[in-house]
Amino acid sequence: MAVVGGLALGAVGSGLLTQVEGSSLALLVGGSVVMGVGLGAVGTLGTDLIVGAAPPERAGAAARISETGTELGGALGIAILGSSGVAVYRSEVAGAVPAGIPPETAAAARDTLGGAVGAADRLPAGLPDTAGDAFVRGLQLAALTSAALVAGMAVLAALLLRGHATD
Repeated sequence: MAVVGGLALGAVGSGLLTQVEGSSLALLVGGSVVMGVGLGAVGTLGTDLIVGAAPPERAGAAARISETGTELGGALGIAILGSSGVAVYRSEVAGAVPAGIPPETAAAARDTLGGAVGAADRLPAGLPDTAGDAFVRGLQLAALTSAALVAGMAVLAALLLRGHATD
C-alpha cells in the first residue's frame, strides 16, 4: 500500500499548491516538496514493479519501457496542466490590457508573466499586479486538477491492489 500512500501524499502536496497566494513562497516550496516526495516514491516503486516482473534477460528492456512511459507521462502532464494555467492567465490579462499600449508591449504582457514584468515600466500601474494574480489563479487551477487526478489514482490503486499480498 506504499503506492497508495505515495499517491495520497502527492495529492496532498498538489492540494497545498491550490492555496498559494501572491508571495507565499513557503507554501509553494512546501507543497512542491510534499508532492515530489509522494510521487517520487510512486515512481520508484512503479519502476521496481515493472523491472521485477520481467524475466532477468528482459530487465533492461523493461527498465527502458518504464523510463519512456515516465518521460511521456511527465511531458503530457506538464503540457496539459501548463496549457490550462496559461489559458487562465491569458484570458484574464487579455481583458485588462487597455487600448493605446504599443502592440509588442501588450503582446508581451498577454503572453507571459515574465513579459508583463519585463514591460512593467511601459504598462499602466495596476497591470503587472493583475498579471501576477492571473498567474497565481492559473497555478491554482493546474494544482487543483493535479490534486484531483492524483487522488483519483490513489483510490483506483487502493481498489486494484486490495487483497494483494505485499512484501
